[in-house]
Amino acid sequence: MKTLDHGWRRATCGAALWGMLLAAPATAQELSALSLHDGIWQVSAEPVSGPCDTRLEFRLAVEDGQISYGGLWPVNATGTVSALGRIDIRVERGGDTLSARGMVRGDVATGKWQSAEKNCSGSFVARRA
Repeated sequence: MKTLDHGWRRATCGAALWGMLLAAPATAQELSALSLHDGIWQVSAEPVSGPCDTRLEFRLAVEDGQISYGGLWPVNATGTVSALGRIDIRVERGGDTLSARGMVRGDVATGKWQSAEKNCSGSFVARRA
């Protein structure tokens, strides 16, 4: 009985070690994939529905998958870009807030945005600057 218990522990420890060794490259790969999207992005946001009628152009910065505002206006932008290119972002200026979701493919990102306060929505296109 003691031999079986010892063998089981050895097999469990071996499986755990293999699991750690196999997971480490995936984690490193995910981290390097995040940097694929790093840089300054020029964004063009076009209203599609609602009372918003102004097309906006602004810059966002991406560093290690974290999004921030990259311009001079008093704007707060927060969000993320996943290793697979999924974008989730929130932009605040004054009392206005919009949320956006989209995808990055190479040096171009596209998606949809909405502003609950103004009952507006639209689309955006971003290009790496």
